[in-house]
Amino acid sequence: MLLLDEPLAGLAAAERERVSNLIESVATKVPVLIVEHDIDRVLGFSHNVTVMKQGEVLMTGSPTAVRGDRRVQQIYTGSGIPPVEHACNFDTAMNATQLLRVDRVNSFDGRSHILHDATFDVREHEIVALLGHNGAGKSTLLKTLAGLVTPASGSIAFDGRDISRLTAPDIARLGIGYVPQGRGLFAGMTVRENLSLGRLARTTDGNRGVVWSEADILDHFPRLKQRMDVAADYLSGGEQQMVAVVRALSGNVRLLLLLDELFEGLAPAVILDLFNVFDRSREKISIVIVEHNLDLVLALADRVFALERGTAFHEGPASQLLLDLNYRKEALWL
Repeated sequence: MLLLDEPLAGLAAAERERVSNLIESVATKVPVLIVEHDIDRVLGFSHNVTVMKQGEVLMTGSPTAVRGDRRVQQIYTGSGIPPVEHACNFDTAMNATQLLRVDRVNSFDGRSHILHDATFDVREHEIVALLGHNGAGKSTLLKTLAGLVTPASGSIAFDGRDISRLTAPDIARLGIGYVPQGRGLFAGMTVRENLSLGRLARTTDGNRGVVWSEADILDHFPRLKQRMDVAADYLSGGEQQMVAVVRALSGNVRLLLLLDELFEGLAPAVILDLFNVFDRSREKISIVIVEHNLDLVLALADRVFALERGTAFHEGPASQLLLDLNYRKEALWL
């Protein structure tokens, strides 16, 4: 028996196709047990599928049965019942000034072509959700915006300035903050020291971003008030997530990029705190967020872009996907 743990993670579409074909070939000779989040591929080549949720088996059956099961659909598309109320206004967002414009951007990871003519935009004081299955190109798109991946072609305009060839430090100084997957806090350093590092080498010259003082931070994140002099690695997961966000905000940002499963594994009270912070923050900054909890992110966002194979195939108001489950499944389900 061959055991595979997410063999398709991080691969481009062509590579996923090749690896999927290889798995099918191997399965003709030995049984294969695969754990994989690329549900399109899994349901395409599997004979039997087990779906788990929070450590328990939800169901086992054929790919056809799994695809049609409403409980499975809810895991991937949500229930349509957000746990919080949203304050977004699509009409207001559409009338706002454009802050970021990504036009036909192509990016590679090594030799793998990840982004294919990716195009989307963000307006002032708007929250945009990037949706898509694993491997769709969401992480690469945010890394490209932050300057961690250099686009091979296309243009990225921030506040009217082309930033597609700027380095990550220069992009950060212009007012784009980035919260990476895994938080990336400095272990052994206090919360206060982590936030101080977020302010280093940031100036207000040419940067019209919001200056977040310590008083502003504690007003938005009161949970951190008693934790400022505690080492970041001794905080709870929710507190660490807050520090990662605040460290990015400390750099006078106008646009905040939030990467991957921001609310994953957090207590409901912490999720509510973070949700309310981002909801309030739209008054000052714009936010792009990647999050798999559709009920939460659709309640928070003004607009949605859905990616597949590095291309945005759906754009529209989040409220339509939030309130109409049938439309949500039509647009985002398999």
